[in-house]
Amino acid sequence: MSTGAEVEASYTHGPLNVEGPNERTVEQVRASGARVYAEVGVYLGATAAAVADVLGGEGQIHLFDFEDRVGPLAERLRARGHENVVAHPNSRRALDSYNWSLMKLLREGRGESFDYVFLDGAHTWAHDALAFLLVDRLLAPGGHVDFDDYTWTLARSPSMNPEAFPPTRKLYTDEQIAEPQVALVVDLLVRGDPRYEEVVPDKVFRKVAA
Repeated sequence: MSTGAEVEASYTHGPLNVEGPNERTVEQVRASGARVYAEVGVYLGATAAAVADVLGGEGQIHLFDFEDRVGPLAERLRARGHENVVAHPNSRRALDSYNWSLMKLLREGRGESFDYVFLDGAHTWAHDALAFLLVDRLLAPGGHVDFDDYTWTLARSPSMNPEAFPPTRKLYTDEQIAEPQVALVVDLLVRGDPRYEEVVPDKVFRKVAA
């Protein structure tokens, strides 16, 4: 049986954007005219910072990730004059995640409140299938959901492949290690849904109906 620490580590060691902002996402936010932006999985915050500049203090920026990531990032953005930042931290306990934070927004009656959601989380079906279903309830008609790393796999990840991170073998089957799990979310839950239209292949989808 996998330990809680191993489950937590699998979420912690997920894909990392260390080369700066996701420029395609920033371009799409600008083109969409979104004013309420949510980023699920922020890491160092390069994309969130670039989107904050696009919004220029208007609307809101909602950040979802570990408390030791979203807290410092929110402080940095506010120090740069972006007072429109809302942090939604979760702990590093094994079965806590951004999904709990998304659930709390639904419980508060915040449905259809986001214009644009960038889903750049754990990149696994276990986390992000549910994340999309929650995001769908929180995304306004006409809004966009944006997926990072459609073709990413645990097997090819520099930080998560079994050789680099042995607990991966305990946490996932060989099939799960080899399968592009973001693609599963996109192909099985989004692409065939008539309420969504594809804007950027394998990446950005617009919600055309509630």
